[in-house]
Amino acid sequence: MAVSERILIVGCGPGSRECLTLEALLAVESAEIILGTRRLLDLFPDSNAKRIMLRGYRQEAIDVLTQCVGQRVAVLVTGDPGLASLATTVIGHCGIDACRVVPGISSVQVAFARLGLSWESARIISSHAFPPELEFESLKREQTIAVLSGNAESMHWITSLADVLGDEWQVTVAKDLTLQSEQILEVAAKELETLPQPLRAVIIFRRKSKA
Repeated sequence: MAVSERILIVGCGPGSRECLTLEALLAVESAEIILGTRRLLDLFPDSNAKRIMLRGYRQEAIDVLTQCVGQRVAVLVTGDPGLASLATTVIGHCGIDACRVVPGISSVQVAFARLGLSWESARIISSHAFPPELEFESLKREQTIAVLSGNAESMHWITSLADVLGDEWQVTVAKDLTLQSEQILEVAAKELETLPQPLRAVIIFRRKSKA
């Protein structure tokens, strides 16, 4: 590892310790400080590094990194750092030369694996933090759409999308993936907003085959 790469952005997978990669485990093992939410910190009970818990605010992570100059820091992020991740903020502030990105397993990968489906042509949309600025009509051209859910506001956006797409689309909710509470649910559009919030899930829309 280059000396300049003092910040390790570690993809921690969809939730369970079993989905951590060996590279992620080794990266955290080499760190002097690990930085992440309580749930992510708990994935590394054997680490001797100093632990700093985040409440999920991006600016908070930057403030902490600014105070850790000269130390090897592992920034723990959910899923894969390349998908709807804190990694973008960290790299944008610190520069890629100061960082090494450790890929992880995304919840999207797991969701499609559970359904036995390819996702190479799926449109992937994040509404994890806030509703995306997309025209619903433009999504009607897709065959498969995967939406990362978040808070109640984003779930309202997902429900509105389901209403626009209509009955020609099948809706699957893949929630709490890789955890003991995991569920794969086929739902009607009107059921989406009644699901418990906040919802850690991938919502998959598939165009139904014509008979």
